[in-house]
Amino acid sequence: MKVATPSPNTVLVALLPTVADWALAREQGIYRIPVRSAPELVRTGTLTHIAFYFPMAFGAEACTVRWYAPISSLVIRKRSEILPGQPNHPNADTDYYLVGCKDLQELPRVIPSRKPRRLLFIPTTLEKLLNAPEINFLFSVSPLEELMWAELLRAGIPAERQHDITVGPLRFKLDFAVFCKERNIDIECDGDTYHMAPEAVERDKRRSNALTSHGWADLRFTTTQLTTGMPATMSLVSDTINRYGGLQDPNDPNEYRYVKPPDDPQPRLFG
Repeated sequence: MKVATPSPNTVLVALLPTVADWALAREQGIYRIPVRSAPELVRTGTLTHIAFYFPMAFGAEACTVRWYAPISSLVIRKRSEILPGQPNHPNADTDYYLVGCKDLQELPRVIPSRKPRRLLFIPTTLEKLLNAPEINFLFSVSPLEELMWAELLRAGIPAERQHDITVGPLRFKLDFAVFCKERNIDIECDGDTYHMAPEAVERDKRRSNALTSHGWADLRFTTTQLTTGMPATMSLVSDTINRYGGLQDPNDPNEYRYVKPPDDPQPRLFG
């Protein structure tokens, strides 16, 4: 199976943490990103558009991406310059990227998230932003993950991409989270070089032990398994789903809201 070269990411989907931040974007056309945690496409100046994810604080509009804008400017400023009314804030002297987003536009359709997210940034492409039926279609992370995502869609297996999970004091971001009735599944797509590095192997063991101790199953696949052994890979995924009681009921809003992928009128559900 050929690994396609993804289009470069030029769009950033960013969390609006508060209604006040939305007011700044809407009324002043600005959004701020700490320099120390800015994504690469911001630091390299390849950012062309920004879109906004509304968290739970936004009530009926929560867990959606609704608005985007072309970037009108990108400069570095102190927080005290951006918010002069808060000169004594602990971060007043911290550097931020000030992103100009004056020409806010509504997306052609709202992009929902099936589960609430603690999302901060999603780098993506403009094509994906304008066409995504739900938030998992936005991610543009790695060619191997794109292969797995395409196969999960073909199999009708709902999964959450880049899913955040907290295990005690540790936080993990799972490539794919599949929610089953008895035990949820973490699916990781490891490149061969990464997978074979001694420090990565040791880190993977600690991570797997932490996830397993908190009720997760852990499946890890190499480049070879994803590019030349996909039938066997997907057979293992489906067998694991069945082993843990099948998928959570996609029709139960308390368990999982499943959005069918495009052109798949009858997605296949295991269980």
